Amino acid sequence: MAGGAHIEIYHRIFEFMPDALLVIDQEGNITRVNAQAEPMFGYNRTELLGQPVEMLIPQRFAARLVELRSRFLTEQGMRPMGAELELFARRKDASEFLVDIMLSPLRTNEGLFILCVVRDITEHKRAEVKFRGLLESAPDAMVIVDKDGHIVLVNTRTERLFGYSRKELLGQAVEVLVPMPLRDRHAEHRTRFFTHPRVRPMGSGLSLLGVRKNGSEFPVEISLSPLETEEGVLVTAAIRDISDRRREEEERRKLGAQIQHAQKLESLGVLTGGIAHDFNNLLCAILGNASLALMLMPPESPAHRSLQDIEKASLRAAELITQMLAYAGKGHFQIRAVNLSSIVEEMAHLLKTVISKKAVLRLEFADNLPTINADAAQLRQVVMNLITNASDAIGEKSGVIALRTGVMYADRHYLTSTYVYENLPEGYYIYLEASDTGCGMDDDTLEKIFDPFFTTKFRGQGLGLAAVLGIVRGHGGAIKIYSELKRGTTFKVLFPCSDLREGLPVPAKQVPAGWRGTGTILVVDDEESVRTLAKRILEHRGFQVLLGADGRDGVSVFGQHAQEIRAVLLDLTMPHLNGEEVLRELRLLRPDVRVVLMSGYSEPEVTDLFAGKGLAGFVQKPFRADDILTMIRRALQE
Repeated sequence: MAGGAHIEIYHRIFEFMPDALLVIDQEGNITRVNAQAEPMFGYNRTELLGQPVEMLIPQRFAARLVELRSRFLTEQGMRPMGAELELFARRKDASEFLVDIMLSPLRTNEGLFILCVVRDITEHKRAEVKFRGLLESAPDAMVIVDKDGHIVLVNTRTERLFGYSRKELLGQAVEVLVPMPLRDRHAEHRTRFFTHPRVRPMGSGLSLLGVRKNGSEFPVEISLSPLETEEGVLVTAAIRDISDRRREEEERRKLGAQIQHAQKLESLGVLTGGIAHDFNNLLCAILGNASLALMLMPPESPAHRSLQDIEKASLRAAELITQMLAYAGKGHFQIRAVNLSSIVEEMAHLLKTVISKKAVLRLEFADNLPTINADAAQLRQVVMNLITNASDAIGEKSGVIALRTGVMYADRHYLTSTYVYENLPEGYYIYLEASDTGCGMDDDTLEKIFDPFFTTKFRGQGLGLAAVLGIVRGHGGAIKIYSELKRGTTFKVLFPCSDLREGLPVPAKQVPAGWRGTGTILVVDDEESVRTLAKRILEHRGFQVLLGADGRDGVSVFGQHAQEIRAVLLDLTMPHLNGEEVLRELRLLRPDVRVVLMSGYSEPEVTDLFAGKGLAGFVQKPFRADDILTMIRRALQE
């Protein structure tokens, strides 16, 4: 091809490039422009040629361009790939617009020149700002990843939800936030968007576990959508924390189970009551005739012993009928005002000889306890069942059975979590709390614990807790259970007060409504739902909250933030390190740290274990918001 043809081709390329092209000499004057430069800047060629390039740049940016051009020319071509900068340009009418300028060296027979490629990026920037605005205003964590699964953009909500800074996340694999093993079918969703970006234009929803920077896990719902850009197809992941939704679903499930259980009890109660009534009539005939025959028959008769056995068996059957009627809530109660502490103390002393020899019995009774309207004989059966069950749970190992009585105010939220909630009124209740350090119960056992004749023992021993529940229901009360497998169980039996004495006003909130805290609190608990609840309560009142997923993790987090942590809310029973071991480690790191313990076990039992170890407070599980806030406030004030 002849040299003239080459020049013609270069000329055409130069003229019809979509960007504005300017050639400037070493003094910064424009020596040549292409057609696109005219509409972009509003000048014709004649007006541009020979003029300094700075005329196209606002005064406040001109110095940057002059400096870059001078350095560019001084280096005599040492930057063969050119240089790039982003700034505002100015049109003939003085209006400004955003441009991207690429400078490249251009050597010719006439000397060294600079080629400026100018691109108007106003619309691109406007779209980028709008996109970032939408991203930041989204209620969910928004994470954009490239085809290799690396994070290229996140919003502020992502930083808050996962605990990472934006800088820490960019370039990381998305699995740092939502682990998805390659063999897991969910991991395939991401790949499908790159190979088939138009297959699922409305996105795809996944339910997985998110992982925060501190290692704690929480349930998330992820919607994936393809995003086509100039760089290729990306994936936008909208990540929503569904912890609250899961908690509400669990509460609805529990409430539904309670309603179902109540209906089952009602049905079984009607059936049991009917059977008991008819069976009682039959027993009357059997027992009465046996007694009469014994009266009429001489003691030396060979049949006398058989009639005595019939009478004894009939009496035992009558006791069973009493239990069946109690289970049905239709027992014949002899109601009078009784003191629950007196009943418990009497039964505890009677049963000391029959409980496990390795069980230590501890009693704690509230002073001046109001009376309840109840059948003393039925209450004795309740106490007997709770003590013997606690003893059986401890078995041959050493353990503690703790019995406490007291008075408490039960609100609607507390009452809905009891067995069996039947629209009991809010108010004061007298309670008996029976705790043991025995084997505890799993969820399957807890679901069946009040079923008639259900037992975990080798041999059943009557209606047991089913009768206890019937007696409590018959007295207008409720039962609350807290149990952990291999860690123990607490039964809390509530009875309505019969004489509310002066000095028991309806409680006001223990923490002033306007009170707010400051500083950092560390919450250490192996139950994710407990950690999340405590975090939400504390953050609502102004605290920053760090989380430890178990004992070992709690010590690690404390070690990293020892000086900024004002107090620690610590669970008693956890894997790796228990509460006592964690407390010892925290004291080594910082002796003056304020520690509030929380547990499902009773306070006297826990405080005995931690006597002399400087606890700042104790919170009983399950807790209300005021329980935690009151203890944290007290600990920080002290």
